[in-house]
Amino acid sequence: MQGASPARIRPAAVAGAFYHAHAAALRREIEETFTSPLGPGAVPRVEAGPRHLVGIIAPHAGYEYSGPGAAWAYAEVARDGRPAGAVILGVNHYHYYTAGSPLALSSADGWATPLGVMPVAQEFGRALRALDADIGVDDPSHAYEHSLEVQVPFLQYLFGELPILPIVVGHTTCDAVLALGMALATLCTAHDLLIIASTDFSHQVPAEVAREQDALALDRIRTMDPLGLMEVVTDRGISMCGYQPTAIALVAAKAMGVEEGTILHYHTSGDVTGDTRQVVGYGAVALEKGKR
Repeated sequence: MQGASPARIRPAAVAGAFYHAHAAALRREIEETFTSPLGPGAVPRVEAGPRHLVGIIAPHAGYEYSGPGAAWAYAEVARDGRPAGAVILGVNHYHYYTAGSPLALSSADGWATPLGVMPVAQEFGRALRALDADIGVDDPSHAYEHSLEVQVPFLQYLFGELPILPIVVGHTTCDAVLALGMALATLCTAHDLLIIASTDFSHQVPAEVAREQDALALDRIRTMDPLGLMEVVTDRGISMCGYQPTAIALVAAKAMGVEEGTILHYHTSGDVTGDTRQVVGYGAVALEKGKR
C-alpha cells in the first residue's frame, strides 16, 4: 500500500534576521515586545472570549524595531480569545509571482518557525478560491517574503498550533481588493477566522513627515474607508507598503459589522534608535465589532 505523501513545509526565511533563530530566545524576544516601554506593558494572558475582534493591523519589520507595535495588536488578540484560525494578508515586497495573479496562497501544509510548524488550512484556501476565482496558488511569491512570516511566531506564542491561511498580495486593482475583501468576510464569518493585515507605514522619511503622513492613512483606517485609504496613499505618495492588504482587511471587517477601527499604537523606528532623520512608521489597529 502506498504511503501518504510527505508534508510540504515552508522553512522560515527570516529567522535569525527579523527575529531570533532559537526557540527559547525567540520566546524571550516576544515577551520583551510586550513589556517594552513602547509596548502594552505586560505579557497578555489568553482569555476565553466571547470573541468580538474581527481583525488586526500589525507591522512586520524586525522585532527590535516594530515588535512593540505588533505586541499592542496581539495583546488584543489574546484578550479576545482563541479564534478557529487566522488569515494573514501580507505584501509582496519582491513583486514576484508566477501564478498569473498577484493574489496568491501557499501550497505548503505548514510553515516552520523556531517555535514549530504552524499548519496551513488548505481547506480554507479551497473555499476562498471558490468564492474568488482571481486568487492563485504561488509558492515562489511566499518563499522569501517576511511580511506574513513575522506574524506567525506571535500566534504560536499565544496559541501554540493554530490553522493559518497566508495570502500574499502584489499590486492589484480596486476591484480585486473589494472582491477579496467580500470573499474573506464570507469565509471568516463561516469559520470564526481572525484577519491579520501586515503593513508598515512610511519608509525612510524624517520622523515628523512620517507622523504627519501616517496620520492621514490611520484616519482612513479608523473610519473604515478602504478606498479612501488607497486614494490618500497614492495621492499623497505615502510609502505604506501594505496598504492594499490593509484595504482588503477593511473591506472584510466592514462587511462583518465593524464600524470603526481602534488605533492602538503608533511609533517610528526613530523612537527605538534615536535617529529621526530617516524612519519607518509602525502602527497597530484593532478591528472589532461593538464595544467590550
